[in-house]
Amino acid sequence: MTKLLTTILLFCATLLMAQTESDSISEKFSVDFGGSFGVFAPFKGSSKGFPDDKNQLGSNGVTFLQLNYKEHYFAKLQFGQTTVSYKSIQNSNGFNSIINSKANSTTIGINLGYQYKIKHWQPFVMMGSGTSFIDSPETSLINENTISYTTKTGNYLYISGSVGVNYVFNKYFIVSLEGQASTLPTAPSGSDTHLSGMSMQLGLKSYLFSF
Repeated sequence: MTKLLTTILLFCATLLMAQTESDSISEKFSVDFGGSFGVFAPFKGSSKGFPDDKNQLGSNGVTFLQLNYKEHYFAKLQFGQTTVSYKSIQNSNGFNSIINSKANSTTIGINLGYQYKIKHWQPFVMMGSGTSFIDSPETSLINENTISYTTKTGNYLYISGSVGVNYVFNKYFIVSLEGQASTLPTAPSGSDTHLSGMSMQLGLKSYLFSF
């Protein structure tokens, strides 16, 4: 009887250890979902902007899926949009053409990062790149009596770097504060360049699942 009980206990212990090991393996990867919004400040104003209004503040927002490996490493697939004021004065054949509008940049990219948790606080750094789809206003002189107002579109390389900190209430409710610098190195000079800049974002994310 004693041998039977001992065998049963050993069998149960083996199953428990195997389950614990399996859970540990499965929890190496987890996925979070979240978003953020903030204020955007261009590195410089539009080259055709008003002399006294070179730094047009804008806004940005991001939605993302974050894949975490163990506790420290992560990859983030994100979709974002930046909107910033665009002002321009042009003179053609004695006519002044004034634009007071918005320029938009929609980005799709992947960031790689490192995070380290200290109690409830979790500082992080990350860098990434992707594609930015830009819509910005543009004027062109058709003839001496006609000026055309159009929207210029294009897609360019997007590079960003961020530092920030998460505050973890629990795995389903995580608040973040992030400072980000982004640039469009392949964008031509002119109205597109003021979509490179710095932003401060407030975010929220939540745990989805592990595998």
